[in-house]
Amino acid sequence: MYKIFINDKPLIFTKSRITNGIYASLPIHSFSSQALMAIVREVEELHHKGAAIICDDVEFAWNEFNQHFKSIVAAGGLVYNSEGQLLLIKRLEKWDLPKGKIDAGETIEEAAIREVEEECGINQLSIIRKVTTSYHSYKLHGHRFIKVTHWFEMKSLFKGTLIPQAEESITEAIWANFSDINLMELDTYTSIRDILLEI
Repeated sequence: MYKIFINDKPLIFTKSRITNGIYASLPIHSFSSQALMAIVREVEELHHKGAAIICDDVEFAWNEFNQHFKSIVAAGGLVYNSEGQLLLIKRLEKWDLPKGKIDAGETIEEAAIREVEEECGINQLSIIRKVTTSYHSYKLHGHRFIKVTHWFEMKSLFKGTLIPQAEESITEAIWANFSDINLMELDTYTSIRDILLEI
């Protein structure tokens, strides 16, 4: 299964119908190369809620889909401090996780650590494990892009003051008790909520 968020709405490529969970009510389409971009354009519409595409060969369908997009690779972190609190940032008035594009010559892991450090003014980071890969799409100057973000669980021994990176439109960086967060009411992006629901 592949799940991409288009304008913060899910488009899911799957072998079988989704029968439970928050995506069970999505409109269903059968995969067709000819109809694929028409479905994408539907999901891009403001009031559309997303869709699921049933595919005999999910990898083939996903590769066909990717032919229509330019890929950008990024990395980020789900960072915990010594008290087990999760690092959250507020970017453009929504709660988010620190992440950013990979620079030339960097490994994915190096980029993940650098982006967390830059966006939150934090250090003493170590990667524990790869958590997931997320996909979201956007249009810019008439072109469609897929942002592929590799997410890592991290630990930090940092005890200082978090400093949000203002030039990246980040206005807050906080440590939050994950158990106290109501994920369904948290003012965040659907793609970020999806990651947090899985951890």
